[in-house]
Amino acid sequence: MIRVRRVRLDDLPVVAEMMHSHLDPFYGGDHRAHAKRIVETASKGNKDKKGHFSAEQLMYVAVDDEDGNIVGILNFVSKYQGTVKISPLIVREEARGKGVSRMLLRKLDEYAKKYRVRQVYCTVSAKNTLALSFFLAHGYVRAGVASRHYRVDIDEVMLYKIVEHDGIYPEERTISVRPLEKADEQQVRHLVISRLSPYFNGIDDRWVTALFEGYARKDTRDPNEKYKLIWVAKTPDGTVLGVAAATPKKGEPVKLMPLVAEDIQAFSALVAELPNHLREYGHKLYTHTVPTSVEVETFQHHGWRIEAMMPEAYKRGVVTQQWGLVMENTVMRMMRVKRQYFNAILAGTKPLEVRVGYGNIKSIKKGEHIRLECGRHFGIVEVADVRTYPTFAEMLKNEKAGHIVPDDPAGALNILRSIYPKEKEDLGVYVFQLKVIKKSNG
Repeated sequence: MIRVRRVRLDDLPVVAEMMHSHLDPFYGGDHRAHAKRIVETASKGNKDKKGHFSAEQLMYVAVDDEDGNIVGILNFVSKYQGTVKISPLIVREEARGKGVSRMLLRKLDEYAKKYRVRQVYCTVSAKNTLALSFFLAHGYVRAGVASRHYRVDIDEVMLYKIVEHDGIYPEERTISVRPLEKADEQQVRHLVISRLSPYFNGIDDRWVTALFEGYARKDTRDPNEKYKLIWVAKTPDGTVLGVAAATPKKGEPVKLMPLVAEDIQAFSALVAELPNHLREYGHKLYTHTVPTSVEVETFQHHGWRIEAMMPEAYKRGVVTQQWGLVMENTVMRMMRVKRQYFNAILAGTKPLEVRVGYGNIKSIKKGEHIRLECGRHFGIVEVADVRTYPTFAEMLKNEKAGHIVPDDPAGALNILRSIYPKEKEDLGVYVFQLKVIKKSNG
């Protein structure tokens, strides 16, 4: 049996040798001296008197009760900024695969919850693929790569995980990403001008009109015609909360300009779904933007990378950023699900997901794997079957309502119609039978 306890001063010799043997292949420096400093701090009241931003050092060890040996260690540093840094997390090779890392991380999760930590971060050697895979599987996001960082021959991957958003995210709403319709144009015009003009010169009525004219040329599929593909993120009542215009280029990159939204939920919907819509038009997406901090996080969460910083490219005094996403053929389709239904799907109490026949929904095939997302949590499901019906009422005659809306099967029809008005229901009803492949550790 393996148990986790706080580090003691008499653990220092073992911890020092573990840190030396496990860190030396990836990092320069004296790891035994590092171990001495953090073990002494963590075992003598936790207060870090040497770290400039550090408030506390806490260390836990995982001990195998059969022989009393330490098989894992976790040290983390609480910062005055409300963040925590992991430095380091180590598990002996013979103890891997037994859940030791998860047991140690649970202590960090308990601390983060108790003290309302905003963010946890760490760095991992680019050559330490096992550690990278572990952190990414547990909801950590790549922030970037520091070249030749702790050793001149090894790059360092920077990772983080958001713990609390402090109300940044609005109340969950149903948001669909749909091609632009004529009825959307007035809202899109206002949204684009209000959101972009502070950062980009030349964003005015004339510019938006040219955008719509490019959309009218979309059927040419000729990059020399500068045709546009435009999607909007909107609620069931038709309120436009976000817009993205795509311009396929020669050589098959696709530029997104604009990519703007009223709030982060609509922005996330666009960023998550656009790769599926645009895969046939090119191999890469890129955009020029001046993102907020939470938009940066959203880009990184979905695999985008910052590619350039362009001072005064569009407006004096403004630094514009270029973000890019390389789209491989293996890019997995994403589907956003409200929290109550997301939890039910992963728990197995909601094996059926119902959508209407939008183009991207109609293309989903039996056997396909889909990444379900809810905020920063995700799960992977397999489409075990696809069934179609003309109406919700007809569908409910053949499918178990409790498998669609577990907490209110009697109200399933009203719930579905509140999400999809009649004109959307007329597109056809699609029922996806789901099999859970992987649950999020985020």
